[in-house]
Amino acid sequence: MLKRTSSWGLSLGVTLSILMTTVFATGAAGSLAPVVHAAEKTLSEEEAIALAQKQLKNLGEYKLLSAEFVDGIEMLWGNSIWYTKWSKENGRNFGVQQDAISGEIWVYEYRGEERKLDTNQKKLTEDQAFQVATQFLKQVATEEERSRLSKPNEYPDSDIFHTRAKPGIDVNFTRIENGIPFLENGFRLIVGYDGEVIYFERRWTEGKLPDASKVIEIAEAEKKWDEGATPTFLYKNMASSFRKESESYQLVNEFQRIDPQFVDAITGKMLDSYGQVAKERKIQPLGKTVPPTPIERKLITKEEAQKIAEQQLKKLPGTYRSNGRITESNSGSDEMSWFFEFISQPGDGEKSDTVIIAIDVLGNLVHYSVNAKIRFNEESKKIEKGITWEQAQESARKLVQTFYSDQLGKIYAVDYVPREKRIKEIWENDEPYEIEFGYLINGIPVYNTIFQVDVDAESGEAVDLYNSEYNDVPWGDSSLSPKNKDGIDLNTAKKVVKENKKLMLTYFHPKVDGSYGRDKMLEQPLLVYRYVGEKGIVTADGKWHSFAEERKRNRRL
Repeated sequence: MLKRTSSWGLSLGVTLSILMTTVFATGAAGSLAPVVHAAEKTLSEEEAIALAQKQLKNLGEYKLLSAEFVDGIEMLWGNSIWYTKWSKENGRNFGVQQDAISGEIWVYEYRGEERKLDTNQKKLTEDQAFQVATQFLKQVATEEERSRLSKPNEYPDSDIFHTRAKPGIDVNFTRIENGIPFLENGFRLIVGYDGEVIYFERRWTEGKLPDASKVIEIAEAEKKWDEGATPTFLYKNMASSFRKESESYQLVNEFQRIDPQFVDAITGKMLDSYGQVAKERKIQPLGKTVPPTPIERKLITKEEAQKIAEQQLKKLPGTYRSNGRITESNSGSDEMSWFFEFISQPGDGEKSDTVIIAIDVLGNLVHYSVNAKIRFNEESKKIEKGITWEQAQESARKLVQTFYSDQLGKIYAVDYVPREKRIKEIWENDEPYEIEFGYLINGIPVYNTIFQVDVDAESGEAVDLYNSEYNDVPWGDSSLSPKNKDGIDLNTAKKVVKENKKLMLTYFHPKVDGSYGRDKMLEQPLLVYRYVGEKGIVTADGKWHSFAEERKRNRRL
């Protein structure tokens, strides 16, 4: 079973001396010639390096540091890539992701801290950044591709573009087909304040697009959205997105990934962010028990943690003994966890099980697994007869109820069912079902506190539990008392969204769950009506909070 996960990032530079005065000019000398796709023939390392050098020839002197082939199963779009690292003459290093068949550069990213400006240098203006980005595109995109792009930053960038925050000016060129914007396609760049491109990313879906001649009228789509769109009312840590001073959690209305939020432009049905037909969500606690909030966070010792692990183990059927193996994970004084290993005491002729329970420094159970080493070393096999998703949900729920019996009033099960194709993929690859749970305060979900239980898709046994989210919930925050649990009604929240965005017909290419927990792209894009504009949320007092404006302000600080 493949366990490897990868995170790739890349970048480059263009100086202000080559700024252009127009957005795109067709037939320009030196433009990148279209790359011919071989019949699924993977480029050799030498061929990939040569194509990278050809596309980056105007960037000055640089030399190759390393090259690595990465199989498509690890990549968001399913394309295998060549990943190369380079060193520039100015001391900067950058990485490049290239499609392993066409040689197209998908990502370029400068690696390292931003270069400091001299005292007499001025920061780049937005118009200058547009020109730098335009010039760079002439090196890495074909003339035909550039002819089908929006003006710079005409549309907001999509969540498909997933770079880490970098200081500089974002420049986004959106793909336009048949006069319809394709928000998940195009080119995203970040131009550093010194005039160098420090990040570039290509997103360009191949193949046939949906037929736009059969879409419903926009007035009908607006009515469908008014009736069916349902953002979640939740607690969100407003400080987490912007690295500001600590703030209290706030009640907001925000569309979550499985909320109804797009209108299928062909059928008129409401879709979630996976492109699936959305259903009414149920958010309700698993029980009624809620432990008292501790007055202070008391750190425990390893010996105390072992006693807690032994008490948790007694909740399982059978008897266990410690085999003496204890490991620790330490990423900070208040984030330490100890992993205790136990062996079951089976009857005659039965095999023993190895169970690991992890307790953190505050006494919380943060991990459970059974026979992890055996499962990891077993060769994957196709599951011929497995359990249903609903059966896996029930198995996971029983494990959570077992270990967190005193907390069931503040835990809910995420109401989600994956696509049939994803279920088949799980059986084909012998993967576990990943069942999610979240935390509630006063019956209201807390953003980004999802934990997971893995259930064996063949046997139905809950084999792993991962929960490091408990300590991120502001249990002791007095501002989250019941008197503050009310917010604006759903229709008012949607009205605020409509006032700050525009309903448009767009192509839509959603991310879906893929093999081994990796996100993948849906095979074919869709046509949807959605509200387009800067990302943001509606606060409980009915105001619009723009993430884009917040990000711009923080970058200027």
